Amino acid sequence: DAEGLFMYLQVLTACLKSYAHGANDTANAAGPFAAVQAVYRTGDCDAVTTPYWVLLAGAFGIVIGLATLGYRVMETVGKSLTAINYPKGFAIELGSTLSVVLASMCGAPISSTHCQIGSVVCVGLYESGPGSVDVSVLRSIVVSWIVTIPLAAGAA
Repeated sequence: DAEGLFMYLQVLTACLKSYAHGANDTANAAGPFAAVQAVYRTGDCDAVTTPYWVLLAGAFGIVIGLATLGYRVMETVGKSLTAINYPKGFAIELGSTLSVVLASMCGAPISSTHCQIGSVVCVGLYESGPGSVDVSVLRSIVVSWIVTIPLAAGAA
């Protein structure tokens, strides 16, 4: 059964995505923190080495986020946004993983979550047409991204 094969391929690409997601998102948080710390300590950030404790703190933050609200994000992306089967899931994970890895290789600070949502929407649109993506769910996701910027700036 071809669809059964895609189940295993989706697990493989999900594992690769987990690695890319963790490395990318930890670096996005740890890099600026290490640069600010270097400027505070030495007044210069030309040659910054990120301390291991900063990387561990970033990884711990990702784990806490996944443990507390990750299930809601996974349910929204995996069930509410569009219908996903194993072949679609494989395509979504592969596209999102390649986007994150290629951007990381280029040094571009991108959001793994944005790549995942974009991949879900694109595969949903391609496979089943515009009616297959729940626009109200997509709208609430985009609004939450926009609202996050001023809230994070205010908290800083």
